[in-house]
Amino acid sequence: MNKIHIFSSPRSGTHYLESLISKTLDVPVVPTPFEERKAFNIDTKELSNQINEFNSTDSLVCKTHPNWLFPYDTSVEQFKYLREPDSDMLPLIRRFTDTIDYTIGVIRLNIVDVSLSFALAYHNFRLTGDGTGSFRPPYDNKTVTIPMEDFVENCNKILAIYELMIAQEEIKCDKIIYYEDLAFDSTDGIFFGERSHDIESSIKQAKSKKITIANYDELYEYAVKFYSTHQWSMKINEGVITEMDLSNLKKSR
Repeated sequence: MNKIHIFSSPRSGTHYLESLISKTLDVPVVPTPFEERKAFNIDTKELSNQINEFNSTDSLVCKTHPNWLFPYDTSVEQFKYLREPDSDMLPLIRRFTDTIDYTIGVIRLNIVDVSLSFALAYHNFRLTGDGTGSFRPPYDNKTVTIPMEDFVENCNKILAIYELMIAQEEIKCDKIIYYEDLAFDSTDGIFFGERSHDIESSIKQAKSKKITIANYDELYEYAVKFYSTHQWSMKINEGVITEMDLSNLKKSR
């Protein structure tokens, strides 16, 4: 496995896995052109050039999230992101996937925790303006209050990303793992072919959201109710996904 791709729902341990795989297999973490595209509004012509450069790298570990690859669409309630890429993006995504040796799908089943984590990261991102202490470690563990209207929008976006991840057919995974199965110790090497290792991850988990979100109880209660009434491709009980169809996500052998 020279090129390892992590396809993941948000806030599901991708930075930890990237760090672990990079150190264990001695390959660099390389941002995908799709990540750069979202950050810097890169057009498809420039994206094509960057994919060529990215594909020329022999060994790497990278990640993508569904919302980086698929266009936003408000016309369909349960799929805020279209299930297929734009016509000019489709060949670029396929060029990317054709060079990847191994794809790990990572899903966090506690979708309420994802929503709280994502809301906190985005709130802190907007406060700092430069991304410090937001989506990437090291995290800003100061206590903040998240406006309910922002959190409502956040829950809708997270639900749409999950629905998209399991409905799309472009990204196929060699292995699917759940965030809840990560031990955050040496045993996690088994998920990418390494039985054990003695390399300590540089990624430290953030403090509990109960500490860093002042109105945690209010937001938690809303999220549990929201996901109990908005279920299409998944079954969600008390904020935790209990059933989902992953047939589109799994690579056929």
